[in-house]
Amino acid sequence: MSSARTPVRPLGTGEDSERRVSSPFLSSSRLLLQPAVSRRQESAAGSTGNVNVQILAAIKSLQEQVADLQAKSTQPAASSIQQCAVSKKAPKELLTSIHSVVRHLRERLDAPMQWDTSSGFSSPENMRVTSEIVTACVNEKYPASVVQKATKKYFTTLKRRSRLQTNNKLPDARKKQRRLQRKHHKLQNRKVALSGSTTLTQEQKEKFSSILRIEYMSSEESAEESGEDEHMGERLKVLLIHTLPWRNPSVNEMFQSLDRKSARKRTSRAAEMCRKRCRASATEPSSPSGFTAKPPPSCPAWAKVSDC
Repeated sequence: MSSARTPVRPLGTGEDSERRVSSPFLSSSRLLLQPAVSRRQESAAGSTGNVNVQILAAIKSLQEQVADLQAKSTQPAASSIQQCAVSKKAPKELLTSIHSVVRHLRERLDAPMQWDTSSGFSSPENMRVTSEIVTACVNEKYPASVVQKATKKYFTTLKRRSRLQTNNKLPDARKKQRRLQRKHHKLQNRKVALSGSTTLTQEQKEKFSSILRIEYMSSEESAEESGEDEHMGERLKVLLIHTLPWRNPSVNEMFQSLDRKSARKRTSRAAEMCRKRCRASATEPSSPSGFTAKPPPSCPAWAKVSDC
């Protein structure tokens, strides 16, 4: 008598599997796990998005820096040209180069060349010399037009110097130049002292800055220049200050205060090289050349004495 065997079904198939899949416990577990999985996926996606945004921002920043560096690399030549066009004085670097080439042309052994200051700048001989100078000094920073202008100015200086020397007026011209340089130096020091002052208000700084100009500076000359050389020795090292007679005493006091501020900031070496100064008395026999006995037309009322 044979007994019928019930066939064995593999796991995961048939009704049992269907019941297991559709059991309430598993369904609820899946429902509980789905939000956590979704949150992890969203977090991962969000972090990936943030990383991408940061990378893009970094790339954009680097691109801007590269563009800025490229723009700056082309600016020096253009800015030098603009500076030469606006400023009356040629850059010191260019002047040094021109002076060096002029000296080399004059001192070279084979076919030396130099300007003829008795002729004009446009004479054929002088133009050949100028051509040599311009060719040697032209570069990316200074084009031919800028070098040509600076070269012509240097030729004019040499021509004027030669004329003064011929007329025995060169020593006097050099004295005037030294006095003017002292006034410019004094003016610059006072501007720096006024700008850095902590005791003056902004209103006072603006007030006094309006008269910090070359025509308001007292003239200084050495005792030798003023003809008082009988004392010799230490006397020749003293600079006589000729105070402008029309300048208001309050302005004199302010300028002296600025001079003291400037002196306190000098290094010990600069202080040793600085020449001693004293104010010229009313009995001084002469005033230096360029001494202004009257205030400039634009002088404000508070900066001059009442009878001027």
